[in-house]
Amino acid sequence: MLIPFVFLSLFTWTVTGSSSDCRLRSVHVRQDGGLCFEVLPWQLQPVDLDNHLNHMRQKLRNRTPTRKVSPRQALVNSEVSRYVDTVLAPFLDAYHRNIQSSYQQFTAKLLRRIKEEINQAVRNKQKLYDELIKLADELNVPTSCNEERRAARTLANQHVSDIHKCVEAARDGIAQMGVYADEMIQLTRQHMQTQLNDATKSFNEGTVVIPKGDIPACMKELARAASNLGYELDLTLTNARRFNEQSCEQLSTCSNRARRVSDEAAAKLREQLYQCVYA
Repeated sequence: MLIPFVFLSLFTWTVTGSSSDCRLRSVHVRQDGGLCFEVLPWQLQPVDLDNHLNHMRQKLRNRTPTRKVSPRQALVNSEVSRYVDTVLAPFLDAYHRNIQSSYQQFTAKLLRRIKEEINQAVRNKQKLYDELIKLADELNVPTSCNEERRAARTLANQHVSDIHKCVEAARDGIAQMGVYADEMIQLTRQHMQTQLNDATKSFNEGTVVIPKGDIPACMKELARAASNLGYELDLTLTNARRFNEQSCEQLSTCSNRARRVSDEAAAKLREQLYQCVYA
């Protein structure tokens, strides 16, 4: 009956208690393995993935065991080994697969936006150039104003260059998300190995079998460690989703600004062409 109980406790995430209780117990694990926490209003706050990684590194570094335990000793008991292989490992692997698939989805979404912005920039470049040159031809701009004609090509090329700067920032965001996903997966795997060693560190070096009476405590400690990690990985996915949304918004904002600058420069150049003819 122990394994089903621990398995159920591992997946119990229902938040109970008042908001004040949650604030007081935000870092404490409930007896059933769940967590009491309060979701802060984050919608308008910029996301810094490095902050979460640094927080996790610091938090997991503080959980390093006081002495080294051999991997063989940590897995000598078949019941503990079976619990790790059939319950904890699939639980965390599901999170890791979710992180990887989410990263691929976020990357695909941002790449589509990048492709759309570049294609639109190329169309705008040609449109700007054609309209300005056509205007110069219709006005029969004199040779003394050839500099303004050349400015039309420069302006059109500058528009594409400005959009590419926006795109490069978005590509940096994709790379940052990739590092974030990879490091979170590595951190959680290392942490669970540390927890496995930590759960068996009280046994003698020469022990070949964990005493039956210590198995429930060992499993409960491992379940709590995995439960804590599950909470952190939920935050990881939330941060990645927010970061992706903000990257898309920043790309749109940057591209809109570039288009506005190009439109203003084109209007100014049109005025100069008219002045060349009628001044």
